[in-house]
Amino acid sequence: MDWIRKYQWLAGIAISTVLVLIWLPTLANQLGLEQNLFFAVHGICAQSHNLIMGDVQFPLCARDSGIYLGLMTTLVVIAGRGRWRAGRLPPLPIGLTLVGFVVIMGIDGLNSTVAELGFQALYPPRNDLRLLTGLGFGVAMAVGLLLVANHTLLAPDLIDTEQAPIAGWYDLGLVLGAVGMVVLAIATDQEILAWPLVLISVIGVTSVMSFAIALPISAIAGLNGRIRRPQQLLLPGSAGFLVALLLLALLARWKIELEVQGLLPPPLVP
Repeated sequence: MDWIRKYQWLAGIAISTVLVLIWLPTLANQLGLEQNLFFAVHGICAQSHNLIMGDVQFPLCARDSGIYLGLMTTLVVIAGRGRWRAGRLPPLPIGLTLVGFVVIMGIDGLNSTVAELGFQALYPPRNDLRLLTGLGFGVAMAVGLLLVANHTLLAPDLIDTEQAPIAGWYDLGLVLGAVGMVVLAIATDQEILAWPLVLISVIGVTSVMSFAIALPISAIAGLNGRIRRPQQLLLPGSAGFLVALLLLALLARWKIELEVQGLLPPPLVP
């Protein structure tokens, strides 16, 4: 049965790869990198309040860019602190602070929605606020996803139940300091700094989608709670990544068709 399961995985990955290769090159052969990245995430983001650094337009809106830049930055800091296998919830004050980040973004998002619907907002929506609140949400999201991944996938004896991803104010200060460097980089408005941030944000959203798809695949494969080596994640991770790419392509194509038919406003293509 094991060899049958293995070849089923290989067949699934091969089919997904073929489908992705069929769908993705349609636009890629005609557009530059900036436009390709824009359309790569076109189906999952409104792209109506995008950041612009120099002459580079971010493919994700300001809030989504903040979310995934905050997520990736936080994971880098956690990795630098040697806490990839952390399995303990943060202390209550830190946990409440992270929840506060989520609430603040929710309030700002609701305020922006109210304004876009033509009603009186609490304050004028601004891209800098969308970015900052998105960054805070990304910090909280990184902690939550890491804990879910560890408790879902890792063998129980490999989970460090004595350690939290962010264990105190010092750790949170390091994370916010790193996030602050991202804000400063954006504030410089330099094109040379824009491209690394653009690529990190796109990698972030693709990674989250791949992770969300790989989790149930891992469960079906019987890998939950049994991961002891990174190699064990190769097949479900690859399958999740390829399915994520296919899903991105399908959603982008569907949204473009709606725009062509006039059912959605035309995109703000860079």
